[in-house]
Amino acid sequence: MSEELKNKRLQLGKSIEEIAEITKIKKSYLIAIEEGKFDELPIEVYTRSYIKIYSELLGVDPQQILREYENYLKSKKSKPDIIELPKIEKKEKKHFLPKPKQKWINAGLIIALVIILILLISKTWHKDNIPPPPPVNIEMKKEETPKAAENLQQTDVTKTTDKQEEQNLIIEATDKVWMRITIDEKEKREFLLNPGQKIDLKASKFFHIHIGNAGGVKVFFNGKDLGSLGEKGQVVYLRLPEDKN
Repeated sequence: MSEELKNKRLQLGKSIEEIAEITKIKKSYLIAIEEGKFDELPIEVYTRSYIKIYSELLGVDPQQILREYENYLKSKKSKPDIIELPKIEKKEKKHFLPKPKQKWINAGLIIALVIILILLISKTWHKDNIPPPPPVNIEMKKEETPKAAENLQQTDVTKTTDKQEEQNLIIEATDKVWMRITIDEKEKREFLLNPGQKIDLKASKFFHIHIGNAGGVKVFFNGKDLGSLGEKGQVVYLRLPEDKN
């Protein structure tokens, strides 16, 4: 049934890239859903959400594809895990040298050790005989201390002025809703909320928000209710605070 999505997409004249741009779902995940390659998709809660969003966008009943995915999960759990044991390498037998040759080697090692000891002793003796360097008088400048304190004060002032006001975002779900939120273009988080559930997030600069069901949420930004964002099932994108440019 997954290939029905691909057929419907081609009928509508849409490319995978266009669908990925609208839904903000990775292109590789969309292809895996179309081809029924569920083993290439992320964890179950995200995969179910992606299947539903993609199906509803094309006007296809998601339940048939979700049943196909559930059958895949059941078959995966029924298969026993195969554990691959490490290979045991055979140790090569050590070939010892004949006793006469071993004696010459031992003698050579002893001679080498004696030479190294002689060299170390001679270096130590030379170091002990080198006279110590003359003492150096170091004078502390009294003017340096106030300047250092002045620099520290300037650094503290700069730090306090560089601090920006913290942004606060609260989203309450009145219906089942999926969303993706990017915090300061660094941290990306995805949520699947049920009615009554709430999230509270902080940012130093701004939020990028992608909501899959605009009519199923209440959004409060810095304590202000943003009101209705759209109809039930409508996909919306927000940037808070809004870009003044």
